[in-house]
Amino acid sequence: MLNLSCSLVQQQKKLVEGDVAGWRSLQDLPHFELSGKTLGLVGGRGSIGAAVADIAIALGMNVLISSRSPEPTSNPLVKVVDLDRLLQESDFVSIHCPLNDNTRYMIGSEQLKKMKNAAYLINTARGAIINEEELCVALRNGTVAGAALDVQEVEPLPSDSPLLSLPNVILTPHIGWQRVETRQRLINTVAQNCRQFLDGNPVNVVTT
Repeated sequence: MLNLSCSLVQQQKKLVEGDVAGWRSLQDLPHFELSGKTLGLVGGRGSIGAAVADIAIALGMNVLISSRSPEPTSNPLVKVVDLDRLLQESDFVSIHCPLNDNTRYMIGSEQLKKMKNAAYLINTARGAIINEEELCVALRNGTVAGAALDVQEVEPLPSDSPLLSLPNVILTPHIGWQRVETRQRLINTVAQNCRQFLDGNPVNVVTT
């Protein structure tokens, strides 16, 4: 969101190419504060969604979430709404749900048309939750302002992907989880799970 709100990638590209217009580029590229804007979390009831909501609230943003459960969240500042309302009211829509038969391609042309033309789509969950072909169309024709995608349906992203040619897209190669501290916690959790399993007290058991 911070990158999108100040067109950071495009500004860096301009500078590298010798365009040093600086503040004179305000008419060409968006620059706006996050305070007062609305963040919509699709499936934001998990620990990651809750953490993102806390950060957004600290930045002065309004936060909406849509999920299968209509129950209020533990945070009174987060409003639970249906997906249609979330899409219509959000300035940023961020995906935080698992990929399954119910969520595959849940964001396509029909949903994108419900978003504000000035809104941005963010996906750090799973690539196939978004119909990338329909997203490319929406990005080209101005249905939405831009997107930031840390995940794609096919990874690594093919060299002929149309996403690579769009100036209003930020692409990263599924690195949202790769912080040093995150990887250390992952190793610690695996070791702890193995230890407790051998002790006869398994945790995080997968049920079928």
